[in-house]
Amino acid sequence: MCPVKHRPQQGAPVFFAELGLTQHDSLTAAQAAASEAATASGGRVFTCVVFQQGGRLMLTTAFSYAFLVKHVVSDAAVKGGNPRTATNRPIDAGHVRSITKYLADNEKDYILPAVTLNVRAVPAIHIPRGNFAMTAGFVVIGDETRFSVTDGQHRLAAIGKRGEEVADGNTSFMSDSISAVIVVEPDVARIHQDFADAAQTKQIPASLLAAYNTREPLNRVLTKIVDGSDLFKGRIDETSKSLSKFSPAIFLLNQVRGMVKELLFHDYALSEASIPARSLQVIGTTDKQDGFIARTLAMMSVLTENMTPWRSIAMLPTSGGVANQVVDYRRHYVNMTATGLVIIGHVAYEIEKNPNPAWRAAKYVELATKIDWRRDADMWQGSIINGDKISTTRAPGRQAARAVMDTLGLAPMEATIPMPSLEPFSQQSAV
Repeated sequence: MCPVKHRPQQGAPVFFAELGLTQHDSLTAAQAAASEAATASGGRVFTCVVFQQGGRLMLTTAFSYAFLVKHVVSDAAVKGGNPRTATNRPIDAGHVRSITKYLADNEKDYILPAVTLNVRAVPAIHIPRGNFAMTAGFVVIGDETRFSVTDGQHRLAAIGKRGEEVADGNTSFMSDSISAVIVVEPDVARIHQDFADAAQTKQIPASLLAAYNTREPLNRVLTKIVDGSDLFKGRIDETSKSLSKFSPAIFLLNQVRGMVKELLFHDYALSEASIPARSLQVIGTTDKQDGFIARTLAMMSVLTENMTPWRSIAMLPTSGGVANQVVDYRRHYVNMTATGLVIIGHVAYEIEKNPNPAWRAAKYVELATKIDWRRDADMWQGSIINGDKISTTRAPGRQAARAVMDTLGLAPMEATIPMPSLEPFSQQSAV
């Protein structure tokens, strides 16, 4: 290998030649030369794409997990120490465990994004001669070659940990591969900067994550509830982080998710780390998920048919000028807010404990008609409503939910025997 110096951006053929890449008259000749070099040195040949970016030589290829475990060296900083003296940031053991569990739980259905590796000197690379900005090539990697990690140390640590777990099992896990971008960079300070630059990604809005991550049972039932509800379908913003004041959408998907968390767990603020285990307990099978979806859609149907302003909104088009009536409704009604959804979910959790479908249906009619959902109603003042502000915190929301339950004559049921499975009620039983 030869050292590399940073150069101003220039034509790729000149750049490749100056870095000492061996050029051949054809791709076949480049492959033959690389194979011959690997045979002579005891190395291995990897097909790659060679290009320049930001004045530096880069390669992209794929490595098997078994190869990575042998050839990638992690130099993690010690917590409380000086991170500038190490190549990588301190290892987050919890993050490694989380990725390892993901790999174990989804062995036949997982994805790991590419890692970015660093090598201090240019390896032996054979490419065809030509006026190419990027080119296919062949890199020869010897047993002595070691890569450091620019981005992806926790993924690589999880791969190694999972590999140890399945070492004695009949699995092909370590034969799987991952894409790798290789940067030729000798300067540790620049490696640190590369890591910082790679970390400048925009966080996925919670609603978009809920829409896409249907591996989580909670999100799977959530999207089916939205698609099956006359009120929600076409009126939920599934991509934004916050709802615009003038948006014709009635809720963010993440706000509906809060109601569903109340229905399932009696806690809209349950931590994301706790959700997988709780979901497994409550809706861990397809049958349980289908049953929950059916009961929730039955509840939504009764509420939508009887509750102001949901009844009116369900009759509106989902776009166009008429749909903008939603903006006015949102200003005047508690049940058009995330807090209102949480209250409905919290009360419905108690209603769902009763095994009698007709009784549950009647209570949902009462929830829709006996409660004054206008913001200026007396029952909300001093709890979730203060002046023109609505509270989004737990304590005021619980206080308001208790007021709703008192109005409906509901008291939390303390079950002393296992509850029977609850069948969805028919819409006729709500009449």
